[in-house]
Amino acid sequence: GKGKDIQLYVIGATNKPWSLDHPFLRRFQKRIYVSLPSLEAREKLFQLYGNRLQLDDRVRPHTLASIFDGYSASDIKDICQAVQLKVVNELFSTTAYKEPIEGENPSKPRDITMKDFRETILRRKPSVSMDMIRAYYKWSEQFKAL
Repeated sequence: GKGKDIQLYVIGATNKPWSLDHPFLRRFQKRIYVSLPSLEAREKLFQLYGNRLQLDDRVRPHTLASIFDGYSASDIKDICQAVQLKVVNELFSTTAYKEPIEGENPSKPRDITMKDFRETILRRKPSVSMDMIRAYYKWSEQFKAL
């Protein structure tokens, strides 16, 4: 109620901050531009998502982080899912695949290799273009925190 010392924070996020109404925007005291992940952050993302994958021993998160410069955290998650689907689809499309039978070990997908990631980068471009990055930066400079 009135007169009580309440601390309330309202946080908003958008992919198109320049589309926000100026009176609405004025009500936010802080405006923070969150850039694409750094090399170190991408490496941690590949470690995080890679822990859930059956990776070949030669797959290195640091190398993947270098290859996927310019990709967002969401892109990296999608890429890890795409390489997983690739090897699973390979398994189902081979003649060696058999339906699981009770008491027998089911067929498993092969380990994911660096080649799988390199093939994926040919089909999966970053979701954020350089033009978009420039637009975000320009907006960030124009509407810095009050």
